[in-house]
Amino acid sequence: MAKRAEPQFGTSVGNVPMDRLRTIFDGMFDGVWLIGSDGRTTYANDAMAGLLGTTAGAMLGRPLTDFLAEEFRGIAEALIDRQPRSPGERVDMCFHRVDGGDLWTLVAASPIVSPEGSYVGSMLNVSDVTGKRAAQNLALQNQKLEAIGAFAAGITHDFNNLLTAIRGYAELARTDADEETVRSDLDQVIASADRASAITGKLLAFTRRQVLKPVTLDPAHVIAEMRPLLTRLLPPDVSVELDLDKAHARILMDPVALEQVIVNLAVNAGDAMPSGGTFSIRADQVDGHGRQALGADSPRPPSVRLRIGDTGVGMDEPTLARIFDPFFTTKELGKGTGLGLSIVYGLVTQSKGQVQVESGLGQGTTFTVLLPLVPDAVEAPRPIAVDPPVPVVGIVLMVEDDPTVREFARRVLARAGHVLITAGDGEEALAAGAAWQDRIDVLLTDIVMPGMRGPVLAAKLRMLRPDIRVIFMSGYAADALPGRHGADLSGAFLPKPFTAAGLAEVIAREVALGQAARLV
Repeated sequence: MAKRAEPQFGTSVGNVPMDRLRTIFDGMFDGVWLIGSDGRTTYANDAMAGLLGTTAGAMLGRPLTDFLAEEFRGIAEALIDRQPRSPGERVDMCFHRVDGGDLWTLVAASPIVSPEGSYVGSMLNVSDVTGKRAAQNLALQNQKLEAIGAFAAGITHDFNNLLTAIRGYAELARTDADEETVRSDLDQVIASADRASAITGKLLAFTRRQVLKPVTLDPAHVIAEMRPLLTRLLPPDVSVELDLDKAHARILMDPVALEQVIVNLAVNAGDAMPSGGTFSIRADQVDGHGRQALGADSPRPPSVRLRIGDTGVGMDEPTLARIFDPFFTTKELGKGTGLGLSIVYGLVTQSKGQVQVESGLGQGTTFTVLLPLVPDAVEAPRPIAVDPPVPVVGIVLMVEDDPTVREFARRVLARAGHVLITAGDGEEALAAGAAWQDRIDVLLTDIVMPGMRGPVLAAKLRMLRPDIRVIFMSGYAADALPGRHGADLSGAFLPKPFTAAGLAEVIAREVALGQAARLV
């Protein structure tokens, strides 16, 4: 028969008979733990033993600190030392369950005093707050990610303005350069600006503020075309297996974003298989009817499910809990940025999808990605083709608070023959638009500016000039979300950094569309 944990304080605790206390303790849902003045267990109810995954008898005689996480042992010892002089305390403690899991608790400690008035031990009322703490940690993690995201987005927005100017002036200088050496040097400047732009794109990806260009695509087709790239990315002793026949469908996603998700997961898989193995992508379709995909609180819509796996070393629970944290990496110093999986999470989430991971030491790793299907009734937006027989010249009101970007854009558009009205902020642009006597074909405006923001300016100008075309500029997509700035954001979008050719092309298209509309 298992040994029963009996209180060792005689027939009573204080003035309460022990038989009565045992009846009360045994009926409680919270844990009750009695310890002597030496800190050793003298009694534990079944609820307490159940929280630790053991039996009450197995706890008898063992010190409280035997069950505590190492960093909490000093806290517990100090608590026991204070008990003779303390009427009661409440502290957070983390215990180790017998199965190795953590048990986060709120412990209310009260001293037990003999009839003669001497301290003989303590009674601990132990409440399990593991779930509550996990929710708090998740909320805190989300707050940290939002703070990091806001900071990164602000930095990259400003940096993209600089890159627009650096790359733009290099393009202009290269056009005018006579010497081949000078043109070659400027090519290096342009290439470096493009690489810097790629880095800001990665930062924006994990903050879910990257400028994406979603189109309707078949993910199976995109992934199948990546097989040669995956073969080159992975070590020679890693085989690639694709099972995509059941995944032919339509989703709305930036194809570059989908490729980046697959590439990042493939690179990580290759690192996890130093002795070779198999990298696999298996895809099918899942409907959302009665299904709670990836633990969601409500059914997911019909989706394409990608299961991207490897037969590598796998991950333990602590690593698994942090893999989507930005800048967290298990790679050696200098061999990883810690952004790869954060980018995966950001791109999938920004594309209305979900991602989850399963892994274990020696068991490999599998990422499951759900990407919603496009309803049959929804057609992909088709760009309107404009091919004017002669170069189209228009009148453009350009608003940009960064003077270097504004001057670069002015020079590009002036070379193309457009008439330019420039302004440094929304108020100046609104006044210029009201005072201009002729038509204005296009408003080219930054979205985030001091004072009046681009969307508000566009709404006011459309009231004065209903036929004006609008092009919004921005360094990140979050600026362009409908309703974010309380105004209509319909119009063309020009992401920063942009090239001289890209700027000229979008202006020419919008001018042509506006002039064609006036002829109808």
